Amino acid sequence: MKFLQFYKNGEAVLGLVTDKGVIDVSANDGCPKTMLELCRKGDLSGLAELTGPVLDESTLTFAPIVTGMEKMLCVGLNYRAHALECGMALPEVPTIFCKLPNALAGHNEDVPLPCGVEIDYEAELVLIMGENGKIFAATCGNDFSIREWQKATTQWLCGKSYDGFGPIGPYAVDYESLPKGGLGIQCRVNGEVRQDSRTDDLIFNEQAIVDYLMPRIPLKAGDVIFTGTPSGVMMGWPEDKKQWLKSGDVVEVTIEGIGTLKNTLK
Repeated sequence: MKFLQFYKNGEAVLGLVTDKGVIDVSANDGCPKTMLELCRKGDLSGLAELTGPVLDESTLTFAPIVTGMEKMLCVGLNYRAHALECGMALPEVPTIFCKLPNALAGHNEDVPLPCGVEIDYEAELVLIMGENGKIFAATCGNDFSIREWQKATTQWLCGKSYDGFGPIGPYAVDYESLPKGGLGIQCRVNGEVRQDSRTDDLIFNEQAIVDYLMPRIPLKAGDVIFTGTPSGVMMGWPEDKKQWLKSGDVVEVTIEGIGTLKNTLK
């Protein structure tokens, strides 16, 4: 099943994506009002039978696909080709860092840019957790990064948590329905393909990441995990060919079976 969150009366609420349109799940008595509530419930039964109200997706303002979570965790250097392009050894254990909640943004949301810095894109498969360490759903994410802030110290937080630098969405697909042999993942900037890979190039796959984290940072329902980015980020390009992101650039992340996340930099 495929879900989104949209703003209704200023609040992010849950919608179910169907062939006929988006069903406002939040308007049905006894149903989860938000993605976070659905993650906590962990039960999709009965949702396929919902009949309305049905909304035209093109009229909705997307919210981040999940809000109100406790943690936004990320895995660095988790694609073989990406580690190699950055001239770094393959990690023996997952490299974990975080983004702060102010980094959340939704599909079609403008992302503000700080002045005079090296802004990079990172297309990522993002996991949305259920209860008890179960992967509930997956979505598209873009781990926008300010490279000189990231590289200034051994801690990456300042380069990863600028306002809006963690858009997720537009859809969440229940994890069990996704193919397990790997998904195509792509990033485009102004229509030009910059990243084009598959998630089976992950060094640590989705379950391995969760298994590593659970004893160290117990995961709660609604927590999100950015699983890493493929090769093709600007940080790995030759110095004389780097094209850092700038105001007006449109960045799209597409993941097979999930959809396309689009953001414009301002």
